[in-house]
Amino acid sequence: MKDQLPSPDFERGRYERPNEDWICGHTCEGKPCRLGPTAAGSCRASAECRPMLVLQPGQEKGHWKCTRPREHGGPCADGPGPDGSCGCPIVSCSPQRSLRNVRGRITWAAIALTVAFLLVALAGPWRWKFISPGRLSATHQGAGFDAISRERFGQPGCVGCHQAGEAGLGQWLLVAYNSDPGMLQFGKLARATTREETRMDRQNCVACHRGYERHQPDVVHAHSCSSCHLEHQGTRMLPPTDAGCAHCHADATTLASFVASAGKIPAAEFELPVGPGVVAFRAPRPPGGRVSAFRSFADGHPNFATLTSGAKDPDTLRFPHATHLGNTVSLGGRSLACADCHQPDADGAYMKHPTFDRNCRVCHALQFDPFNPELTLPHGSVDAVRGIVRSLPLLYTDLARSKGITRADDTAEWSRRAQNKIRATLGGGDQLLELALFTPDPRTVDPKLSSDRRAQLAGCAYCHEVKRDAEHLAIVTPPVIPDRWMTAARFSHAKHVQQSCAECHATTGASLNASDINLPARQSCVRCHSPNGGAPAGCATCHSFHLGK
Repeated sequence: MKDQLPSPDFERGRYERPNEDWICGHTCEGKPCRLGPTAAGSCRASAECRPMLVLQPGQEKGHWKCTRPREHGGPCADGPGPDGSCGCPIVSCSPQRSLRNVRGRITWAAIALTVAFLLVALAGPWRWKFISPGRLSATHQGAGFDAISRERFGQPGCVGCHQAGEAGLGQWLLVAYNSDPGMLQFGKLARATTREETRMDRQNCVACHRGYERHQPDVVHAHSCSSCHLEHQGTRMLPPTDAGCAHCHADATTLASFVASAGKIPAAEFELPVGPGVVAFRAPRPPGGRVSAFRSFADGHPNFATLTSGAKDPDTLRFPHATHLGNTVSLGGRSLACADCHQPDADGAYMKHPTFDRNCRVCHALQFDPFNPELTLPHGSVDAVRGIVRSLPLLYTDLARSKGITRADDTAEWSRRAQNKIRATLGGGDQLLELALFTPDPRTVDPKLSSDRRAQLAGCAYCHEVKRDAEHLAIVTPPVIPDRWMTAARFSHAKHVQQSCAECHATTGASLNASDINLPARQSCVRCHSPNGGAPAGCATCHSFHLGK
């Protein structure tokens, strides 16, 4: 195979040799010599050509022929001298450094100055100020943190987390070499990201923040703590950014990689812990986990699992919101409102549980004698109800005395007549006890009673699940009201006081069963928590991310 020939208009004599360190001194005149300088920068040109001796057949002396190329003017007019010297000698020049050479020298000078500056800065007494990327957050400084650092790592301050900080440059290089990935593991460094867990995370962060190793137990690659929690940004550590969350949650392939590992982990491992005494609602976890890819709350975030899982409120209480919020029930001549039963707690973040004495008794007074409405059954104790029913003679005797009937005969007569009336209306003894404990609908007692009297005469089974045990005694299932419906989210009613209850809890007015979960759907939240709505919509606005075991 032959070498490729140059272009016909290629001028070999004008080739500028960009890879050389020196160029001819005549270059600025537009007449660089063909040979160019030596590698050491010396001019080696003496003439424009080297004459060639031409011998004709039979000649002994011959003649000299000029060999100056055409691009340099062709053969000169005077031709070579008798001794074969070129008739056009070239004056020696002073070669100049090429742009490549000058650029290289400047680069090496800059590297040398940088290295010298780093050596002086890192070896001097002010190196901590020089290498510090910024102020520490308040939680990672001060006497309290120094005490923890001294206890766990033996030294206070920065050295608690950066153990090699007090050492010299040699130790720093050794730590960098032994890191994972190390400074010479070029392939692994190229594949590594700032989001992968590092040895510093395992040795330092987890040493204090135990139980916060992972965001979720099925995460294949544990994330670096510093990829989400940015330190040295000021006295307050900034919350994780949405971009950090989207690194996984916007990538369907990454989320799908969690499915295989999630199937081997018990569902209980994914449940966020709650405080002691807090009742939490646990929506069933899908077999493949929650792996819907989305970029932000307003852009693709799925609806809340508490609503989409098909789960029901475990409470056995019989309570239709639709009845209480409609026109059937009134309080003081007006319809009931949400605030009549739901009041915020001391912090205003959550609602206090409705209680019978505070919220229900005003309508459901548990009166059993329509002729003596001041007599009521106790709430919350089956034994107390049985005690009241079994002691009706004593109860009516005391009531007669409270009405001013003091003579013994009159008291006994009034008590007898009152007991006869209640027996004629509701039955006596065991029949009244059966009504009080097991009859769910008071309309079966006397349909002619007014609607308000029927509600007041309701027994335990009107609202509660009541079962009979082996001795046919009543067992009332206590209500179960969750304190937290979505344990993975943060919420405060205090920040939403400008909204009416119905704006968020839109389904409550039509709810016929206490098993209905009347939480706001994502769509109602996006109206405000989105770029168009103006309310904060970042992931950290609602979520805390660690399992916190």
